Formats: sequence, C-alpha cells, structure tokens
Amino acid sequence: MRLAALFLFALTLPCLAQKPTKPTVRVDAVYFIQKVQPILEKRCLGCHGAETQLSHFDLRSRESTLKGGTRGAAIVPGNADKSLMHVLLTGNRAPLMPPSGKLPASEIAVLKKWIDSGAPWGATTSLASGQKQTWWSFAPLSPAGRGQGGLGRGIDSFITAKLKENKLSLSPPAPKRVLIRRVYADLWGLPPAPEDVEAFVRDTDPKAYEKLIEKLLASPRYGERWGRHWLDLARYADSGGFEGDKDRPLMFRYRDWVIDAFNKDLPYDEFVRLQIAGDELKPGDPSALIATGYLACGPQDIVENNARTRANEIDDLVATTSSVVLGLTVGCARCHDHKYDPVKMTDYYRLAAVFAPTERREVDVPGGKAQAVTDKGGTFGPSFLLRRGDAYQPDKEIKPGFICSLPGGEAEVGAAAKDAKTTGRRAALAQWLTSKENPLTARVLVNRVWRQHFGHGIVASASNFGLNGDLPTHPELLDWLARKFIESGWRVKNLHRLMLLSQTYRQTSEIRPEAVKADPQNKLLWRMPVRRLEGEAVRDSLLAVAGTLNLELGGPAVYPPVDPSLRADTFQGLNWPNEAEDSPKTWRRSVYVKVKRSLLLPQLEVFDCPEITYTVAQRNITTTPLQALMLLNDPLILRQAALFAERLQRDRPGDTWAQVDRAYRLCFGRSPNPKERQLSLMFLKTRSLAEFCHTLLNLNEFVYIL
Repeated sequence: MRLAALFLFALTLPCLAQKPTKPTVRVDAVYFIQKVQPILEKRCLGCHGAETQLSHFDLRSRESTLKGGTRGAAIVPGNADKSLMHVLLTGNRAPLMPPSGKLPASEIAVLKKWIDSGAPWGATTSLASGQKQTWWSFAPLSPAGRGQGGLGRGIDSFITAKLKENKLSLSPPAPKRVLIRRVYADLWGLPPAPEDVEAFVRDTDPKAYEKLIEKLLASPRYGERWGRHWLDLARYADSGGFEGDKDRPLMFRYRDWVIDAFNKDLPYDEFVRLQIAGDELKPGDPSALIATGYLACGPQDIVENNARTRANEIDDLVATTSSVVLGLTVGCARCHDHKYDPVKMTDYYRLAAVFAPTERREVDVPGGKAQAVTDKGGTFGPSFLLRRGDAYQPDKEIKPGFICSLPGGEAEVGAAAKDAKTTGRRAALAQWLTSKENPLTARVLVNRVWRQHFGHGIVASASNFGLNGDLPTHPELLDWLARKFIESGWRVKNLHRLMLLSQTYRQTSEIRPEAVKADPQNKLLWRMPVRRLEGEAVRDSLLAVAGTLNLELGGPAVYPPVDPSLRADTFQGLNWPNEAEDSPKTWRRSVYVKVKRSLLLPQLEVFDCPEITYTVAQRNITTTPLQALMLLNDPLILRQAALFAERLQRDRPGDTWAQVDRAYRLCFGRSPNPKERQLSLMFLKTRSLAEFCHTLLNLNEFVYIL
C-alpha cells in the first residue's frame, strides 16, 4: 500500500566554388595536433617532407600545402570534396595516394573533417618526419586575451563568443530560488534553510548574490564539501584494501587536514607541496607531517611483502601523483615508452626513484598519532629501470628526476646533505610540480573545479590531458582561468568566485529545442546542466531536512548501521561494529563516515560512491532501480522520514497546510504549486505525515539540482 501511494503521488549542400569557403564543421589547431598530424607524418611526409618532395609538393607547413606542387593546391580550406588531397586519398582520381595503398576510412574521415573545418594548423609552422609538435597541454599558458572584465564577466566573454559562432546564446538568468539551491549544493552539499531562501529572494542589494557566495565560502561546511572531492583524487580510505583490508584508524587526521586546508583556502601550490613533501619542507610542523598522509592513502597488500608489492606501491605513488596533479597517465610508461604521450619509460623510473626511499610511519602529533610518510634516511641506494615493469628484472640505473618533455623536467635531483634525515627528492619534485613554468598543474586544477560547478570539464577527461584525452572545448578560457588562478596566489576560493559570479553559471537550465539541435550535449554551455547529487550529498541533505544532521567537525570515522548480511559477506566485515548506532552520534556529514574499501555504506554506494582502489577523477553517474528501492525501503531513510514529520509537527503544530508548505520549503526551497498542494492534502487524508515526507524525499527534485 505504501509503495502504491508513493508511486501514484510521484507521477507527476556546401558551395562547390574553387575558393576557400566558410567552414561547415568546426575543429581547431588542437584537433590538428591530436588527429591530423600523426596521419600526415606517418603516411605522407616520406614522399612530401624534408628529404623528398615528389611533384615538388612540400607538406611541412600550411603555407606550402596551400601552394601545392605541380598538380596545384593540395587543399581548398573549407571544401574537402574540391581538395586534391582528399580526391587522391579517396581514389576518385589517379594516382592513388599514398602509393602503398588506400588509407583506412577512419583516417580519410579525419582528414576530410579537418579540411572542411578550414584546415587549421598546429602551434608551430612545420612538420618533420619523426618530430612531434608541442601538444597543447605541454605548451606554455597562452597570453591573457579576452575576459578582462570583472569577476565572472571574463568567463562570459569566452563562452558567449563560442556560442555566437554557433548562432546560440546564453539562457535567461535562473530564478533566485533556483540559484540559491544550486550554489548551496555546489559549495556545501546541503539544501538552504527556508529562512535563508526567503532572505535572499527579498534582498534587493545588487551584491546580494556576491554576499551569499562569501557566506558559503566562509563556512566549515565548504571544506567538508570540497575536501570530499579531493579525497576521491587522493584515493582516501580508512582501510588498506586487498584481501585483509586492514583498518587504518589514524587516517582520519589526513582527511581532517584536507578539509581544514580548503576552509583556510591554503594556496593550491602549497597544498600540493605539503602532501608530497611536508616532512622535508617543514620537518618541525606536525600539520605538514599529517599532510603526507596523501602518500599513505593508497591500498597496501599486507599478505605479501616483497619486491613486487613494493614496486606496485611506488607505481601507485607515481601514477596517482602524475594523474592528479599533472593530468597525465604516466603509469602507462612502467613497462614501455608511453604509446601516445611524450613520456618515456625512463621518465617513469625517474619519478619512481623519487618515491623509492619512502616508508609509512606513525608520528606523534598534538592529540595523538598520525599516519605519515617520510624517507628511510638521507641516503638511499640506486634505483633501476625494470624490464617490462617486473621488480625482478632490474636493468640500467636511473637517477631521480622528472618528465623530460615538460619545462624543467630534464633536471636531475641532487644528493642530500650528509646530515640530512631525508633525501630531499620529494621536495624537489613538489617544487617542480608547482613551478609557474609548469603549464599543467594550474590547468588541471582549474578544469577540476570547473567540472564540479558545470557538470563537465572544459577538458572532459579530467585526469588525462594527453594525446588520448579529450580536447578542450574552450582552450583560451582554460588558460585564462589558469593565469587568473596563479595570479591570485593559487587560491581555490577565487576560482569559485570567478565561476559562480558568471552569467554562464547563473543561467537557467531549461531546454531550448533550437539549442539542443545545434549542441545536443551542451558542450558550449547554452544552459546550466542539470546535475544529480552525489551519494554523500543525498544522505546529508536528507539528514538536514529532517533536522537531525550533526554538524560536529572532524575526528575518527563514524559507523552508521550496516545490514549484518553485508558484513558477513566481507572478509573483514566484523570490523564494522555490530553495535553501530542509528543516532545523532552517526548522523554526521558523510565525509566522516567510515570508508572501508571492502564495505562501503550502502546508502552511498548505490549513488555511485566509488570503491577507491585508485584515484577517482570523476564519479560514474548511473540511474538504477536500486537507487529508488533504497530511498523507498531502507530502514535508516524510513526513520529519517519519520523524524522529518516530527520536525514539521513541532514547527507547524496542528496545521496540515502549513506542514505541507514547510516540507516543500525544506526540501525544495519553494512552496508547492496549486496542483501539488491539492495532491498533498488529498494524500494526507488517508496517509500519515511520515509517509508524505518519505514521498518528498523520493522525488527527483530532491536529488537533482537545476
């Protein structure tokens, strides 16, 4: 009967002229470097390059390609069908090119798209066989261009320019009730209180929205929300994984350090340096020692302890750090040179040598002990390249260093002083990673923040800025934001201000059919994407509207109740206590819930909370029956619905309509419309207030943000 009631209530032809034409497809120089250049170098430069130029045709530059050879111009920008290159490649005219045989259809399609888009070239002007151009993400940050307006307006200038090119525009501004719920979800992961919504709606101050953002950024709730995003990247857990999945009762201090760092707006460059080398950079600072918990977060196989498991632990540090900070898949170079990116196998082992001297330790800090990482001493034996990545096949000795293809990456790390307690290798790495000359670190972080606010990154592959990653939709905007970020002193809160104050962020999320037709995936941001809350935000929001959320900060992980059958299915399930309470003690923010790799809290897992074995750049977003069934039937959620009803009875005693209105305001930041009011009052004639509250918690509007 309950299910029936809940479900019933919730239903609610290009020109052929021989001259350049306006491109009908839009790609850019990045597309050329990623897609076109490899084909030209592999298939064409042997006959039309530096050593040989058959038919007097030189393909090494755009100018010489446009000029062509004895047969005339090779390409007509904007018109592949009238371009000699395309005609010969397709075999529609003799001689077939290349002479060795027709190209695969996929490569012909790439070249056709490139020509039809105007044949843009790469950042440098010439190609040479076997010589790669600078990949876009390795190139220095481009000089500041557009976007010189005030906060937010700079972003809009880039977005609207791209929209205008595609005959689109931004959507109208979102209503204030929608906007406040959106920004609360982004910065706090919680719904706004009804009183805060009404105050914002009534506030006529032109700077009311700016004041709201500052209020949210100043709250401890902000660090809890954004610290959780970083913990995904840092592969944070309160247990070690593998078969034993041994608990790590001290890891919470690192989690609390991350939350505190976001609340204090610790500059990102320092934030990175301390996590990689806090013990070396600030050896007497307990907080800096706790920061190295980042290095200790990864899984650890305690069953085996040999050279292979140690090599795997170092691989975790190399792969995680390069992925999280640089957005590069350096881990792919463990067994061979990277197949796509300019990362050599020697680069991988230079980084591995940086981390080779490390070991986990428990260190004394105010209030107890913490899990930290430091070096075994000031000196360390030689490190070797491992053939096929096998710890038992050492090859030549490798000195510690960085990635040679990046600025400053060719330098080697010098030996530490004789009396040093650590090698100093990680300190050198940390300084290199956060150097202003390194173009990747700022780009990657800016893109991560953008993705959290706008649903998808400027670069969709958030931890892969390499050749196999996605191209930036707005490369100039990405670089402009990166420059602003560095100029602000690497302050993440300033990035929030830039993004949240933009009209791009403040627009409505309503569908416009003509825009969908032009840009169905909304890559150009003609509207604000609709986003679903993560598992933690769903649980926290439920506790918040029920009035039961415990806002205590920090401390050891808490254990909400878990079904005994789930504990029995895990090897170490008994480490989740049988006496776990469903009480204010465990009604804390989900960032403080025990993260056990072999046993995740079901209310979080069903909403795509990851089992963190490796760094998680972006969570999956799935829609499954289990999510609806969890919200409908889970005993913990049913209890919160009952407590929600008790809150309404306390707030609006004896007034059914007032209780309905209050419930809608708590859940959605608005009053019910006339139809919703009528349905709600009809529902409450035959059903309890707790069932009504449970229904609201099951509506899409509760878990989706417009």
